[in-house]
This record gives sequence, C-alpha cells and structure tokens, in this order.
Amino acid sequence: MPIDVQQFRQNLTYTAQAPIKQVIADLQEIAEIDHLAELKQKEYGKKALNYFWGILIAVALIIFGSIIIPNAQLLGMLILLLTLVVFVLAIALILALVKRLKFGRTNVINYRYQSTQRILQMISRDMDANATINLYLSFKITEKNEHKISTTPHPSKSGWQIDNYQHEWMKIAGHFLDKTRFDLSATSLSKKQYGWKRGSSGKSKYKSKIKSGGLDIHLDMAYSQRRYGAIKVLKDEVNGALKLPKLSNLRNLRLTDKSMQLAVRIAPNVADNQNEIYQTVTAMFLSLYQVLNLAKALSK
Repeated sequence: MPIDVQQFRQNLTYTAQAPIKQVIADLQEIAEIDHLAELKQKEYGKKALNYFWGILIAVALIIFGSIIIPNAQLLGMLILLLTLVVFVLAIALILALVKRLKFGRTNVINYRYQSTQRILQMISRDMDANATINLYLSFKITEKNEHKISTTPHPSKSGWQIDNYQHEWMKIAGHFLDKTRFDLSATSLSKKQYGWKRGSSGKSKYKSKIKSGGLDIHLDMAYSQRRYGAIKVLKDEVNGALKLPKLSNLRNLRLTDKSMQLAVRIAPNVADNQNEIYQTVTAMFLSLYQVLNLAKALSK
C-alpha cells in the first residue's frame, strides 16, 4: 500500500503489520520521499535566496535613483515600479520559505530507515517468504517533551538543569522458520543541559547543549523448549559466544529455558551510524543463534 504522505508528514511514524516484502518496499518508498524532500528543500532554499537578493537590489535601485534622477515624474514612476517588484518578490519569498518548511517535515532522519531496511533484509533470509512482520518506526527527534524521562540539577553548574530523554524509535517483531519469536528494539538516549551563563561583558545569555547518550539495542528471543531443550546447560557458554563490534558494549544478558534477552549499547559517537547499527544487530542475532544451534545439537 502506498505511503500516505500527508499523514506521514503529520505523524512522522510508520507502523505496519504486513508481509516482510511489503514492509521493505514501504521503507524504500520512504527513502524516495525523503530524497525528494531533500531536493525540494534545496530548490526552494535557492529560490528564497534569489528572491531576497532581488529585494535588496530593488531597494538599492530606489535609493540610487532618488539620488541621481532629477526628474520627479520619472523618479516617481521608477519608485512605483520597483515597489511593485519588491512586493511581488516578497510574496514569492514567503511562498518559497513556506514550501521549504513543508518539505522539511518529510526530510526525515536517514539512518533510521536505512538501518531498519537492512535489518529486515537480513532477517528475511530466515523467514517464510509470506511471513508477517510487525514494525514501528519513528522519525521524531529524541529531544521532545514526549520523550523526556527526568530533569535533574546540573552537578557542577549552579542554576543549570539537565533533561534526560529516551526515544524508542524502532520496534520489530516476527517469527523465524524454526518458530523462534524475536522482538528487536532501538532506543536513543540523550541529555540536554541548559541554563544562564554570564559572559565577559557581564550580560547573561541562555545556553543549551545536547549530548548523545548512545543507542540501546534490545533483542528478545523466545524459542521451543523441545527443539532447544539443552539450552539450560549452556548458561555459562553464552558470554563466550557474544561477538560484538568494538564500539558496542554488553548491558544485560539473561537466559532461561524458554527465552534469551540481550541488551547492548552502541557508543554515542556512532549511535546514528547505520552501518554500526546494522553490524551490531547482526552480531546479536548471530551470537544468540550460535548458542541455540549448539543447544539443538546437544538436544539430539
């Protein structure tokens, strides 16, 4: 089903419960919408700049003409004409800025749909061709009030505050061919420091600074006890099976007879890198399945 661009522009979210091939195709359409928005933003930005320069030139000509043209009637006609030009250009400038702002809403965060699309393509290899996938994907920025979880005083700057944000922008759920169910999520973390700072002139200025806290990836897998019954004897082997990228750190690992939960944090400096996200998620799936495959062999 084609993406409803107007609704997408308003909500900045994509939600689907559909065959994985259709979801991947929808993400490709979102990529095309984003690319068009980027091109249109540049186009209307250039137009707005040209209209602005046109207004400045027209105003300059009015001033210059007032100085060098002695004929009052000719000067009046010139001023009237140039005033009309300024008026038309001002309207064109406003319309161009409005258009640029409109397309700015669909110029979304690229790495989110790029990493999600690659992850879906990767997991689709071990899923039925007609398997249904559940996907929630948000393109809202993390630093919004709806994502704020707490506010604390700054530890060293008097009068300053720190807002802490968490934004779960991706959730994927589905089943593999072996009936193992998986739930994957990505949550951005950030902090915003803000307050008043006195400058060298003695005046106080409002300052703010946003700092990423990294990206938390959570993977839960629920599997068949009958197929992977020996998993309980491998609890001590799980840590050794984990092979994560250098900039991803283990946060939590829990194993039971029926499920495994793995939490990993990607470092702040690469938290918006789609390659790092994809590699981390791939490593998480491969590591857990390495344990499951060993449990399957032992169960036989």
